[in-house]
Amino acid sequence: MAILLHMYRGNRTAYQPLIDPLHQAGFAVLALDLRGHGESGDEDARARVVKGETAVFEEMREDLRAAYNWFAEQPGIDRSRFALVGASIGCSVALNYAADDKSVDVLVLLSPGVDYLGLDSRRPMREIKGRKIWMISGNKPKEKQALAALKKLAPEAKTEVLAGDHHGTHMFGPIPGLEQRIAQYLKANVGKPTNTTVFGSIRSKIYHLTGSGWIEQIRPWNMRHYSSPAEAQSRGLREAKNRGPNDRPGKANRP
Repeated sequence: MAILLHMYRGNRTAYQPLIDPLHQAGFAVLALDLRGHGESGDEDARARVVKGETAVFEEMREDLRAAYNWFAEQPGIDRSRFALVGASIGCSVALNYAADDKSVDVLVLLSPGVDYLGLDSRRPMREIKGRKIWMISGNKPKEKQALAALKKLAPEAKTEVLAGDHHGTHMFGPIPGLEQRIAQYLKANVGKPTNTTVFGSIRSKIYHLTGSGWIEQIRPWNMRHYSSPAEAQSRGLREAKNRGPNDRPGKANRP
């Protein structure tokens, strides 16, 4: 599954060139309008966006969470293989969300910034562990500086500066083959289908094995899937103590 987040004052249609390459790579895709953009939100939200209120961009993390909850319930969705693509302010929203939701496997960030519209990308970049990240920017000095600053916080991230000064989803078209490259990067790094899935809740620091008696205690909207115990551990989770099918959740490990 792949969720796509647009730029400031943009909308979901900006990702149209990427949809077919993602489908061909095997992804179910959801491009959404963040609040105050496109067909999402009321006039108050739109006014707050136009004013550039930082709080409204912080709230967009909840838009992404709601989108995940809906998307994950659709037929044929593999929740253990989860990709995010963001552009400009959409990068900041994606990073802040992924810092909470450790089930995000891979992120592609088009023109990420350090603090677009007051929304900090540095804190979540420091916190994200065990995920693949590809950051792409145009050749403008400020964008290259932001890329370098974020790279220092996540040395394992892949970075690339492209020719020209195209920003965010405006790279689609002028940069030949970029859409196909993104789709293939996501496919290569989202992981393979697995039969060793383990489970946790969105902000939990523990994971549960199938049949542990814990999984039934996690509400569906809070449930997160990981491809294996090793994947969960790479993201800072530890195995819950109760393991047997007849175990009952204890207070110390409550999800």
